[in-house]
Amino acid sequence: MDISRRAGGNFLIRALALALFAAGLLGAVSCTSEEDGGDGGASPGVSDTEIVLGTHFPLSQHLAAAYSPIATAGMKGYFDYINAQGGVHGRKIRLIVEDDHYTPSDTAEVVRKLVEQDKVFAVIGGLGTATHSAAANFLVERGVPDMFVLSGAAKFTDPVVKTRFGGNPDYITEGKILGQYIAKEHPDAKVALILQNDDFGADGERGIREGIEGSGVEIVAREAYESLETDLTSHVQRARNEGADLLVAYTLPPQGANVAKVAREVLNWDVPIVVTGVDATDIFISLAGAENAEGVISVVFGKQAYQTDDPGIQKHAEIMKTYGGGAEPSNLTILGQAMGELMVEALQKAGRDLTRDKLIEATESIRGFRCTICLVPVNFSDSDHRPFEVEVYVKVEGGKWVEFGEPVGFESTPE
Repeated sequence: MDISRRAGGNFLIRALALALFAAGLLGAVSCTSEEDGGDGGASPGVSDTEIVLGTHFPLSQHLAAAYSPIATAGMKGYFDYINAQGGVHGRKIRLIVEDDHYTPSDTAEVVRKLVEQDKVFAVIGGLGTATHSAAANFLVERGVPDMFVLSGAAKFTDPVVKTRFGGNPDYITEGKILGQYIAKEHPDAKVALILQNDDFGADGERGIREGIEGSGVEIVAREAYESLETDLTSHVQRARNEGADLLVAYTLPPQGANVAKVAREVLNWDVPIVVTGVDATDIFISLAGAENAEGVISVVFGKQAYQTDDPGIQKHAEIMKTYGGGAEPSNLTILGQAMGELMVEALQKAGRDLTRDKLIEATESIRGFRCTICLVPVNFSDSDHRPFEVEVYVKVEGGKWVEFGEPVGFESTPE
């Protein structure tokens, strides 16, 4: 497994996003290209013994590098575990991880390298909305399967692009789930939104507004910040000055943790805080401090690393110890393994005679697949490339994200 370091966050996330593709390009295009062996030849990245996959992740030079264990331990470790069992239909999976520094221009460069030089069969789990936007069009043009994008931006799955599948719950659906919680538990709340100033924040805001529609909840402030900002003290202060009595943060974990810390420590403000699932990570609690994070609400689709009585988590810990470079199990390594399990399921269904077209068809046929460390199933179809449309509420209690209530969501593809 190659990890190339060129000079991987709201489960945190969360820069320039490219414009949406032209309407014709966003249609249901065929994933067959000249490189895909449309005349019966072999697909790039596939040999008798190997399947080559690639991804782009921030490994350095940005706060989002905190997400790197998703790829370097979670995905990598799970693929190595599968390889030790004989691989998929007799082929070992080799993952190439390229460092894009969470910078769109670098993402475009390294993804082109993965396709043109490394000849990858598919890209899996590319992290970030603005970053992946810089490469998404290129992958479509080249017919390269763009599997399980680690961004919840709705533009990656709506409308459907034949060769692309989401990896995260989309932020609009997630926002609706969180908005419904606010409307039910805080029916007269005056909400301040603290949002990353890109598609991530905009989609989250849209979902929150849809979720509270028809309730007595009022949005009294909207504070946007740029992705490289780390101190949001002034944003939280303005939210309080506008009369907010509940904060919603669509941020990466460092900024989300800063919001909680500023509210609790600087302003001595015991305001309810709701955060995107991107922030539902160990990193958020560590940076905010357990006391400051206490009571924060979010949503998840995966199990928690501390649930060591769970067989899936026990196995995950074994995989990380043996194949994940000894990485400590966390929300991030769990997310990486979840993406790895989903990829292996698609490859298994595609069969030994592997092509890019067959991978896409196999992925669209997945119904009711629940990975060993997931709380909810994944359902795809030819008209639905969104993975997790159901999530579970969590609350920080005693320094841990603790599940409560029943799964909530808007599943559009029946099992």
